[in-house]
Amino acid sequence: MEALKKNKYLICALLFALLNMGAIFFIFGFQEYGDTSQYIQTINWFQGEESEPSVWRVIRPIGSLIAVPFEFLGEGAGLIVQNAIFYLLCAFLIFKITELIYHNKRQAFFASLFFVTATPVIETGLAYLTDTGGWFFFLLSIFLTLLYFKNKNEKLITINGFLSGAGVLLKESGGLGAPFFGLMILLSRNGIKEKIFKIIRFGVFFLTPIVIVQFLMFKYFNFSSLDLFHTSVGFADPGESWLIASLRYLGQFFRIMGILWPLILIGIWREWQEKNWERIKIFLALLPSSFVFLLWHPAAGARTVFFFAPLGILFATHGLSFLENKLGKKRGTLMIVLLVLAILILNYWFCWLNPDYSFFEIIAEFLGIL
Repeated sequence: MEALKKNKYLICALLFALLNMGAIFFIFGFQEYGDTSQYIQTINWFQGEESEPSVWRVIRPIGSLIAVPFEFLGEGAGLIVQNAIFYLLCAFLIFKITELIYHNKRQAFFASLFFVTATPVIETGLAYLTDTGGWFFFLLSIFLTLLYFKNKNEKLITINGFLSGAGVLLKESGGLGAPFFGLMILLSRNGIKEKIFKIIRFGVFFLTPIVIVQFLMFKYFNFSSLDLFHTSVGFADPGESWLIASLRYLGQFFRIMGILWPLILIGIWREWQEKNWERIKIFLALLPSSFVFLLWHPAAGARTVFFFAPLGILFATHGLSFLENKLGKKRGTLMIVLLVLAILILNYWFCWLNPDYSFFEIIAEFLGIL
């Protein structure tokens, strides 16, 4: 009973995540997207079937390999199973990350709630894709980095580096914890030599699994991640204006955070007022990973802009905590109930209405600039 009482917010967060997962499956079913067939072809190839694998998926083989043991449940079922597991682990990790930063379990509960009800999670988090695995490895690296600075256990650098490298082999976003770790080290009070040594140590273990797979890919397929990078990365089409690209990004920013934006702005304002340097270092270190989507074409959608979500959610929970304290217990509780209901209704409705079309693109069409 004591353990249950101590971890009541974490238990509630995971129970909410489970209920939300059930609602997603019940309302939207097992969702397929354009990349789904490539993943399934690659899984079939790993099973020894005479099918042509997608080189784009083989170069990041972990997602397909994890799916193989569960394929007896049905074609592509392994993707659904692994995403369900990664989804729950993401809910756990965002909780622990928020708790480590703010030392507030109640605030951590809302971070988990905000994450699992975000529109990209509802749309693609439990679909026949591997996005959730990328989010998991990103959050895991953030957590391990924060844990390292709390415990100063040098083994965590090795573990973090290797797992971040493994994350790249599932989804490129799985390695976004690497720049966060590097910047946290650079912003620390360690000496220059010690900082360099720690970054090199992380980098060696980060690159090891990636280099091994790149060697095998080039040997058997004459293809590497550099080829993938050159064919998939770019800010915008040559014929697309800066205005249209900016509108797409604004639309996706609105899309991934929705009605949390007022809370995010309040949270940023509070952080500016409080000037907690330890937290500010964490936020600064998160900036490159949070805005890495600028390397992709804006039409890539909310799945890429969602890399901003961990940083945005941290600010949103801080803003919510401030408002709750200002309003008092009764009015604060009423505000939270209404907020949660609004999030559930609006985010699910938005996903049901049109998951692929940005609000700002509608405005752009109306104004005749798209």
